[in-house]
Amino acid sequence: MAEEESKVSTDAASWDLTPRVSPYLDLHMMFPLLEYVDSLISSELIPYSHQDVAAARLKLLRPTHMVDYAMDIYRELHGAEAEIPAEMEEQKAKVFETLEELRTGRDAFDELANNEAERSKLIASGKWNIESLEKMTELGVTAAVVEQYRQNAKFKFDCGDYQAALDMLEDYLSLFTSPPATSAEEDEDDGMGLSENTRDRRDNKDDQTDENVGNPAMYYLKTVDSDLLQVLWGLLSCHILVENWEGASAALTAVKTAIETLAEKGDTTALEALEQRTWLLHWSLFVFWNDSSKGLENMVELFTTE
Repeated sequence: MAEEESKVSTDAASWDLTPRVSPYLDLHMMFPLLEYVDSLISSELIPYSHQDVAAARLKLLRPTHMVDYAMDIYRELHGAEAEIPAEMEEQKAKVFETLEELRTGRDAFDELANNEAERSKLIASGKWNIESLEKMTELGVTAAVVEQYRQNAKFKFDCGDYQAALDMLEDYLSLFTSPPATSAEEDEDDGMGLSENTRDRRDNKDDQTDENVGNPAMYYLKTVDSDLLQVLWGLLSCHILVENWEGASAALTAVKTAIETLAEKGDTTALEALEQRTWLLHWSLFVFWNDSSKGLENMVELFTTE
């Protein structure tokens, strides 16, 4: 009986694909995978140890800003009363210092983005973009402020605050989108300048040939460059990590569309496009395996698309 259990455990371990997929994932995506591995250990389905997984988790945490999490894992490995290394304490102090610096520099745009009434007016008048906002000097929103806002979103992501990062990236990306014209009366904003009802109505329209309207498969972006592609990757990662699978599906489509757009325009090399597609295939596994309706069908379609 013991031999049979050992064989099952060994067989399960041989099917563990974590080491194979990890090189193509964002570092932060490894944490839910390791949590799953921990659950398999608790069920005695794989012959790993919780200590080994904790050690791997701590190693992965070093390049991030998730210092409190890293301290918890350190104590898990070395005991609840273990003294936290000085470098960890120093890193924590630097993280909070950087967060404060970034917060101060992006306040003008943050306040405007959270002022729903003013934001709706600017969207309706076609002034929700960096160029127009800079002209309204009383707002204090410049390209530098918006860039600091993006950096703050990235830093929050590195701290493990995925929902805050997601909200900020949506606000940032909305400045570059060109959705169909709407009136200020139409529904409340959903974080991308589009309410759910408004988005549905627009997606069902047949007259989406206006050259001023962006690509609906790419959050209504008219154009994309390598910087905006990174923002789209960030959105996809955030949606996955907060387990918003509907949002992740839309972000996955946007990233795929952006990659193909850049490749068609020659703005990326064949090798770079191949690398991006390889990452996309691996990230898509999170999305498709959590889609109970057409996940498998969509996965096969993506994996067999030339």
